[in-house]
Amino acid sequence: MARNLRICMLNADAPVPVVAAERAPTYGRIFHQLLSSAAAKTKSSRASLDPSIQITSIDFDVTKNEYPASIAEFDAVIISGSANSAYDELPWIRKLARWTKEIYETEPRVRIFGSCFGHQLVCQALLGDYGVKVEKHPEGWELGVKEISLHRQFYHALVDNREGKDGMDVKKMRLQFVHHDHVVVPDVEALPGSWTTLGRTQHCANQGMYEPGRVLTFQGHFEFDRFINSETIKYFFPNWQPKVLEETLDAIDADDDSVAAAGVVLKFFLDDSARKHGQSHAVVGGLLTPPSRE
Repeated sequence: MARNLRICMLNADAPVPVVAAERAPTYGRIFHQLLSSAAAKTKSSRASLDPSIQITSIDFDVTKNEYPASIAEFDAVIISGSANSAYDELPWIRKLARWTKEIYETEPRVRIFGSCFGHQLVCQALLGDYGVKVEKHPEGWELGVKEISLHRQFYHALVDNREGKDGMDVKKMRLQFVHHDHVVVPDVEALPGSWTTLGRTQHCANQGMYEPGRVLTFQGHFEFDRFINSETIKYFFPNWQPKVLEETLDAIDADDDSVAAAGVVLKFFLDDSARKHGQSHAVVGGLLTPPSRE
């Protein structure tokens, strides 16, 4: 019997116009495509996850206060990136932080994943009481493909069984980046339970957070590739000096581990500890029938 993974896609921004026209109108659709491809690869490789995985998802625009009427319709939440900052005093950001904390505290079966802004928002909402905060990076932007040195606890939990697959070094992960904020963790040992950081790059010491069975975040964008990141940079920074723009686009035009990273996220959503909570749900055309919006 096929396993159905139901994802609530919370869009905190939209792709730039060229990307929306040529790839997908929302980041939720981009995530859906990548995770569906990872699921298909899992089937063909006879990986340890479910042999037959059906991914269904619904997009919600949280900048317009769109949320599911009931989280019971879903097994996982993805919070996308955004041009905004997690500390911006905007009503929709404050609501998203409250909603995320409520889901974390009241729905332990639901997995939460955040990308870039999503990573920062999740960390601020769930770990703020432990001194974790989001602020501008003192050294400015991190742009293009960068190599993350993964921390031992994280790669043993989600990555090390992928050695030799997808060309990814189990202790390294290369992702596309475009961010100038970062998450500051004063003391990892003071974090609750089994929380750990994902790893670090030369530029940024915190490249994600992981709590087994509950939360995974990436500072980088596994959902971005050369085209998406380059078009994003050109759209938001049209007035950069030609030399600076050229150097940035060169850094973007490099191989990354997005395929392997999608597999890591899929494993986080589907590992054995989550399986006992799985429930079936009707599928229409590969997408869930949308619930009402509040």
